[in-house]
Amino acid sequence: MRELLRELRRGAAADRAILLALCLTWAGYVALLAGKGINALAPQTYRLNFNLYLAALLVSLVLGMASVLARHRPASPIRFVAASFVSSGVSSQLVRGIPMLLALVIFLPVFGSMKSAIPLFSSYTWDDTWIALDRALHGTDPWRILQPVFGYPLVTSILAGFYHLWILLIYAGGVGFCFFVGDRQLRAQFFVAYFACWALLGNGLAITLASVGPCFVGPMLGDPRFDEQMAYLKAANAHYPVMTLAVQQQLIDWYTSGSGGLGRGISAMPSMHVSIAFLFFLAMRRISRIAGLLFGAFFVIIMIGSVHLAYHYAVDGYVSIAATWLIWLAAGAAARRIARADGAVELPVAPSGAGLARSAEASTAVPQRDS
Repeated sequence: MRELLRELRRGAAADRAILLALCLTWAGYVALLAGKGINALAPQTYRLNFNLYLAALLVSLVLGMASVLARHRPASPIRFVAASFVSSGVSSQLVRGIPMLLALVIFLPVFGSMKSAIPLFSSYTWDDTWIALDRALHGTDPWRILQPVFGYPLVTSILAGFYHLWILLIYAGGVGFCFFVGDRQLRAQFFVAYFACWALLGNGLAITLASVGPCFVGPMLGDPRFDEQMAYLKAANAHYPVMTLAVQQQLIDWYTSGSGGLGRGISAMPSMHVSIAFLFFLAMRRISRIAGLLFGAFFVIIMIGSVHLAYHYAVDGYVSIAATWLIWLAAGAAARRIARADGAVELPVAPSGAGLARSAEASTAVPQRDS
């Protein structure tokens, strides 16, 4: 137990600069919201967020160990798994990541409360500007340019499915960088950029340049310019499920009823879907070429989907990409300072399946069946 407490302190010390900045930001948000009569400390949202991160962590561990067991088929699986955790240092590694996981748990709910409170800080007055800019850049509404290629019900349904898979970046991706990325500088750069994107783009720019987006200009602002696009999406939904339509309606209902909370805010500029997808592409290409290609493809799908599914104007995504790239560069400079302050020590990454197997075999002498 003492060893695990020591690892917990070590993890908190390694991430202290990021955690301190995040705590100050969180406290500022809570104070701002309190000034508008909003209680950002309601426990249910934090509990929900914690459960989602915990589920993502457990699924990651179960899948990892299942992969190891499938490849090595030990005679005593439980003993093999237990020995793997002890001898490979996975338990210590998991404890070191707890402070950053808790930071993720407390941050997103207060971010969600701030996003839901945009109308209290600003008015949705920028949609005309973004529509005009989109048309000036593309000659027409960008969704019309995409329509000949993506305007088929099955394709639209698939894009909507991928758009919903984006949530895995938040939970599975967050857990991955918390616990399983051993490059200390890359991990620090990712989290500095991650929190900065949410705060500066998702709150700062979203309030300053408040707009609702194509799917909401009709019901919220009485603007009919995207009725044709929405009519197509509803017609496509009659053939194949377009999952985003139900979410868009739920967001409108929450807005109408004044219900705030995690995932309930409406804001078009800038697109956080595009920003976070692009951030993961920038980070994952540093891990491997294949990861970079996969996350790059996912980012492109999200960018296209954000326009085709009527959530965003194209310029929402362009601004997100440029701003996220600048934040990533600044986060790199901050990460180098953090790494130097910590002696550039790398946190051990979770061993591969073969490494876990060798560690377990050495410590338990469990006989293995032939593969």
